[in-house]
Amino acid sequence: MSDALREQLLKAGLADQKKLKQTRKELQQQRQQQRKGGKKAKAAPTDPEKQRLVEERRRKAERDRALNQRKEAEKQQKSVKAQIEDLLKRHAQSMRDGDIPFHFTQDNKVRKLEVTAAQQQALSGGTLAIVRYASRYHLVPTEVTGKLLERDPALFVYRVEPTSDTPEDDDPYRDFPIPDDLQW
Repeated sequence: MSDALREQLLKAGLADQKKLKQTRKELQQQRQQQRKGGKKAKAAPTDPEKQRLVEERRRKAERDRALNQRKEAEKQQKSVKAQIEDLLKRHAQSMRDGDIPFHFTQDNKVRKLEVTAAQQQALSGGTLAIVRYASRYHLVPTEVTGKLLERDPALFVYRVEPTSDTPEDDDPYRDFPIPDDLQW
């Protein structure tokens, strides 16, 4: 209490010297405790209370560990996604000028892409592959498909396995080569 308020209370008869000395003593003790480091020490917790505190700390540590694992998994997924996008950005070929349809199967359905003649030859020869990522198809070299599948095995990849150019021995038409200008 401020000195002016104390004087007024004493004059009005609402407080006496004994109560005044007691409040001063309590205020002085509070100030000393604040200087020493704060509040009064808590009473020693009982065994059930200790067990409850230990259990709460253990649960909190488990929640924190699980949260950290989820965050780490999300960070890993973002990293993989960025790596895939980077590989596609660097190696994918443009299909904008394509005017030749190339048919392939995905999930037992026949799909069609418009590609250029050179891309059609490369796809048929097995040097290019079709990759589906983010609801789009991309043409990439077959060497890159291995790197893409390492990062995400669930990606759809269509590639033609290269076949040998030597005709089979029992092929009755081996003496009749297919003309180059024939379009299927």
